[in-house]
Amino acid sequence: MTRQENATADFNDGAFQRAFLLADYAECRRLLNSGKGGDRQTLRAATVAWREQRYLDMIGALSSFTPASEKDALERDVLLGAALGSTKEYETARMRLDRVLENSKSDKELRSDALFYKGLVAWMQFEHRESETLASELLKGNPNDRARAHILLSWVAIRRHDVQRQVIELTAALDVLDQAKEPDEHYRAKALMTLALLCRELPLPEQTQRVREIYEKMKWATGTTLAQFQTTRFLGWVEALQGNEVGAFGLFRTAMSLAPSDAWRVLCLTDRAYLARNTGEQSFATDLLHDAHGLAKRVAWQDTADEERSALIVLAELFADVDPAVSQQYLAQFRSLTASVLPGLSYGTDPRVRAFANYSSGMALMRFGERAEAVHLLSEAWEIFHAFGYGWREALCAFALHDATSEVDWLNKARHAIAPWPRSWIARDIATAGEKRDRSVLSTAQGRVLELLLEGKSNAAIAKALGRSPYTVRNHISQLFKNFRVTNRTQLAGLFRGSPSARKKKS
Repeated sequence: MTRQENATADFNDGAFQRAFLLADYAECRRLLNSGKGGDRQTLRAATVAWREQRYLDMIGALSSFTPASEKDALERDVLLGAALGSTKEYETARMRLDRVLENSKSDKELRSDALFYKGLVAWMQFEHRESETLASELLKGNPNDRARAHILLSWVAIRRHDVQRQVIELTAALDVLDQAKEPDEHYRAKALMTLALLCRELPLPEQTQRVREIYEKMKWATGTTLAQFQTTRFLGWVEALQGNEVGAFGLFRTAMSLAPSDAWRVLCLTDRAYLARNTGEQSFATDLLHDAHGLAKRVAWQDTADEERSALIVLAELFADVDPAVSQQYLAQFRSLTASVLPGLSYGTDPRVRAFANYSSGMALMRFGERAEAVHLLSEAWEIFHAFGYGWREALCAFALHDATSEVDWLNKARHAIAPWPRSWIARDIATAGEKRDRSVLSTAQGRVLELLLEGKSNAAIAKALGRSPYTVRNHISQLFKNFRVTNRTQLAGLFRGSPSARKKKS
């Protein structure tokens, strides 16, 4: 028996491979710990580390690893190339991967891995044509290889702002995985999660139904927890945009239970608070917002690298009406964060991320009275969302710009952009925008309260002027907010910009 065979006698590599394809990394680790050590286990442990994005652990373990065979040496170089590329050591990564491609012509599995990781490195370096060439080679392989190729091509597509092509490639990845005898569930989850994100942003009824069906049938494992969490969140927003707020809140609660960290839990709380605020559940929204604020204080945001960071700008937007000082703190904190250290995550460079940040920042600044800067940020966000075809976000920006500028053209753009989501809260708000100034529905007392409120008077001053109790005035103001579909005095005043009361306040 050779040294390698003796060292791995107790390691069940077949069982490991089955668990690995199921993305059951807890079982993979159990199997790794049950053996006596050896080359095969070292390499298998590195593949798990790759999937879990523990790149520095991989580099440390593999750099000191001396393989017993040429095949193991090539597999080590594949994994080192993948890890080095993911830590921006691009040239060293390419050298390792090229060595594998030159010496593994008879080993299809090693060659496919090297092609994929080199394609990924090329994508990180914005060498998109090279990524496409390498993906075309992968398309000649087995279903799991073809799925990886389509996913790589989807990343190239989104870098070119071709969202429709990304949808096509992700759908193709799911199609070929359906054909596989032993599909790699890691890549199925990755494709499903990204397609669900696009279903959140675009009117894609067929793809949305496909995502729902796969989501329900999927056997989620330890390695797909983040994908399960994100897919659940995205489907929650799909329900909200279709007017099913009850279903949306249910999915958001499920997502909260799946959230893999406090940072993600903060984002879940802001999801629910944002939807509650926009559907009139003000008390519930306030409770959720303060829960999110308390939890956010415990998060080391500088260590986050993905979409969970967006919780900070949503908190800034939501707190602008509640506590402007806290809102400004969140804006400053978000702006202080550096780009992601992981080039595989485009969070730091993707223009869509800038649009998300600009929208929330612009909404917060508008409530602070910094209208010129708010209009600038919202206009840039609108342009980006318009370019990507992100219609409902485009509608939100246009509607906010209408509020800021009173330009009818922005309202028309908002109405056009939201048309595919007619049952959403956004569509309801936009549809009634032209009716919100109609005071005929108000009682005489409510009308007088409105006039005084638009003059900038406090609740106490209004109560004194009308000879009413502060409690009665507060009830009238709550009814005004409900009638005109707003949540605060600033929004109400914005509806009547240019009215006699508003001019009186200005003078």
